[in-house]
Amino acid sequence: MMESRRAEKCRASNVVRVGIVGTGFGRYGHLPAFRRDARCEVVALAARSRDRVEAFASRLRVPQAFGDWRALIDNGSLDALAVATSPADQKDIAEAALRRGIAVFAEKPLAANLEHALELARLADTSGCANVVNFIFPELTSWRLTKKLLDDGAVGSLRHVAVDWRMEGHSQRERVVNWKTNVSEGGGVLQHFGSHTLHYMEYLFGPVAELSATLTSASDLGSRADTMATLCLQFDSGLSGAAYLCSAATQASVHKIEIYGSDGGLVLQNTSEDPVFGFELKMASRDSPDHVLIATEAIGRNPAEDSRVEPVSRLASRFLDWCIYGAPTAPSFREGLRVQQLIAAAQQSSAEKRTIEMTS
Repeated sequence: MMESRRAEKCRASNVVRVGIVGTGFGRYGHLPAFRRDARCEVVALAARSRDRVEAFASRLRVPQAFGDWRALIDNGSLDALAVATSPADQKDIAEAALRRGIAVFAEKPLAANLEHALELARLADTSGCANVVNFIFPELTSWRLTKKLLDDGAVGSLRHVAVDWRMEGHSQRERVVNWKTNVSEGGGVLQHFGSHTLHYMEYLFGPVAELSATLTSASDLGSRADTMATLCLQFDSGLSGAAYLCSAATQASVHKIEIYGSDGGLVLQNTSEDPVFGFELKMASRDSPDHVLIATEAIGRNPAEDSRVEPVSRLASRFLDWCIYGAPTAPSFREGLRVQQLIAAAQQSSAEKRTIEMTS
């Protein structure tokens, strides 16, 4: 009932009042992304440090600032909440918001473990509130073209796919101890970066039928989280694939997906240090074996903002559509839960040294 009243109010005013928790990516990612849509009014920021969040709110012209996310939710001024915290903290924040009938725009992974993700997905369903998880890669133009080519059968029947994503994360390079280096809080390369990979693999190729994984940590880092993940995947379609992920690859910067079909192949690759801008899509066929460049990612060229703002803004606009018009979109918490199921299966596979069967 509370959600219905909020939805009716949003539809009547055509304005969604949004609060943001987190002054890291919430400040330089979520805030400008939501502000691109005229139907949104960012009314408040919240973070642990009251002085810090008040300074940011003043500088960024956000009317209210809270040193406790609970006070923000209890304030009663919100229609929606964007959360940019650790996965462990996100669970409690999103749960509290949904119970108050407040729509939630969440970061990935949805939670720090499968149990919490399941609780959030169920609560999102029963609340009726709009809910979205910020998986950005399918929002990129080059990735959408890749999806269309695959759906159109441009390279024939799919045989194999290989993902190679290597970088040296800030936490590994600077030896920072935070949630990104703690598996129990949602860290590690599998959860932090692999959550993207598992999501876009199913976006591009359909459900995973079974998987096996090996997770390891760089011995010199003394980390409580995996820094390398090697995954073998079998899809419902019969396609097989592999993914190699590494967050402790000194001086490396590559994110590449190679797709092999019966009639040709596609390569989607980014060798820049920017996570978004720099992707190139190339295609080869049996008649033309040299890979030809067919698309270059245009998103992310504005040096004045984080390159992820544009894809986040696309998701934010669909989230606002859901808030105002009641039109569900993806990726929702259901997709977030699915990724968490795949993560849990990979962790189980590595621990038990066996292949895990998935249910679609």
